[in-house]
Amino acid sequence: MTSPYTRGDSFSSEASRKHIRQALANYGATDVVFTQRGNLSAVAFRGDGRQFRIVMPILQSEGALAVRGDIADSRLHEANARILERANRKSWHALAQAIDAKLGAAAAGIATLESEFLAHVVLPGNHTVIDELEPIIDSAYRTGRRPSFGGPDPSARAAEGEADFPQLRAVPSPTSRGGS
Repeated sequence: MTSPYTRGDSFSSEASRKHIRQALANYGATDVVFTQRGNLSAVAFRGDGRQFRIVMPILQSEGALAVRGDIADSRLHEANARILERANRKSWHALAQAIDAKLGAAAAGIATLESEFLAHVVLPGNHTVIDELEPIIDSAYRTGRRPSFGGPDPSARAAEGEADFPQLRAVPSPTSRGGS
């Protein structure tokens, strides 16, 4: 049985944002900013010479949990608001935990800040790495062809004496599996 503490229910969204801000500051990150546009919230910061932006969806009353039709029943509306608030508290708490883990790995020397937050590195043009790579990765899985990123072929590194890892088999996408 889990307690509310372990589920993130006891933390307000604001408390989680304060925790994130403090954890990033303790690591040495600067310019920590929280923003919201529509149903997306973001935390942006600078660290180790890079800019980072993590975007996450926030549930709003217009979303899937909205009360449809006339909102004459205020108890139903209040219950819906509590459900939304709880879901958002849990999302902010989960983000705070994820950031703690990433910062911990970077602080321990297991990884770099950039490798831990690589998907969230902001590139020139104000897009993140994941914004740029998602369509390329999707295409590679659809076509079964290795994408070209403009660098040397990975097999050339193995010839130069770099450690090579076993090749992974392609995993079929859920839509391409035969069903019966």
